[in-house]
Amino acid sequence: MSNYVLKYSRDDRVKYISHLDFVRLFHRTIRRSGMNFVFSQGFNPHPIMTVAQPLSVGVTSDCEYMKVGFDGEYSEQEIIETINNAFPPGYKILAAKHVEGKEIDITRIDRAVYTAEFEYEGNAEPEKLLLYDELKVMKKSKSGLKESDIRPYIYSIEKTADENGIAVIRMCIAIGSVYNLKPQSVIDAMEKYLDNFKAGFMTVHRNLMTIGDKELL
Repeated sequence: MSNYVLKYSRDDRVKYISHLDFVRLFHRTIRRSGMNFVFSQGFNPHPIMTVAQPLSVGVTSDCEYMKVGFDGEYSEQEIIETINNAFPPGYKILAAKHVEGKEIDITRIDRAVYTAEFEYEGNAEPEKLLLYDELKVMKKSKSGLKESDIRPYIYSIEKTADENGIAVIRMCIAIGSVYNLKPQSVIDAMEKYLDNFKAGFMTVHRNLMTIGDKELL
């Protein structure tokens, strides 16, 4: 058995595929590739595979991670080329690393950088959010909608482009098991706390996921 951490991308062609559908798609991809998963033990064996921080439907990314166990030894370049040759268009393995134990622990990912592009009315000045001590918005939880203060989980935010009523902002926010903040909640805070701001159609791209300030691959 050999374990690998894979970094992969998802583009516009497949951004509406759900997490569970992606897992099934990846299983089929490995079967087509001729490689062999390592399976768990017990009454219901399944491939040993962990995806870090599943991507929301409609969001693109070039920084997704998974840990996969294979029955056999493969070079990192062989992993990349073999899977990419079997992947459907829209997904691509960007990097691979053979790991031992928790050499790279993808469960510890705790922040992500996103780029959001959206139509808007009013004043789009996201940096003003950082002036507030608290930013309370309605956020979905396991028990339903509840008000949550998201200010401690916005590490940075800036507008990088603004033209013809379309703005682009880049934000670094919390992600993971301790607190998982979605870009939509940040936009909700902008609508609540910025004067006359109203967002319209939006696209979101995940640029980076890190443990603290450290990138995994």
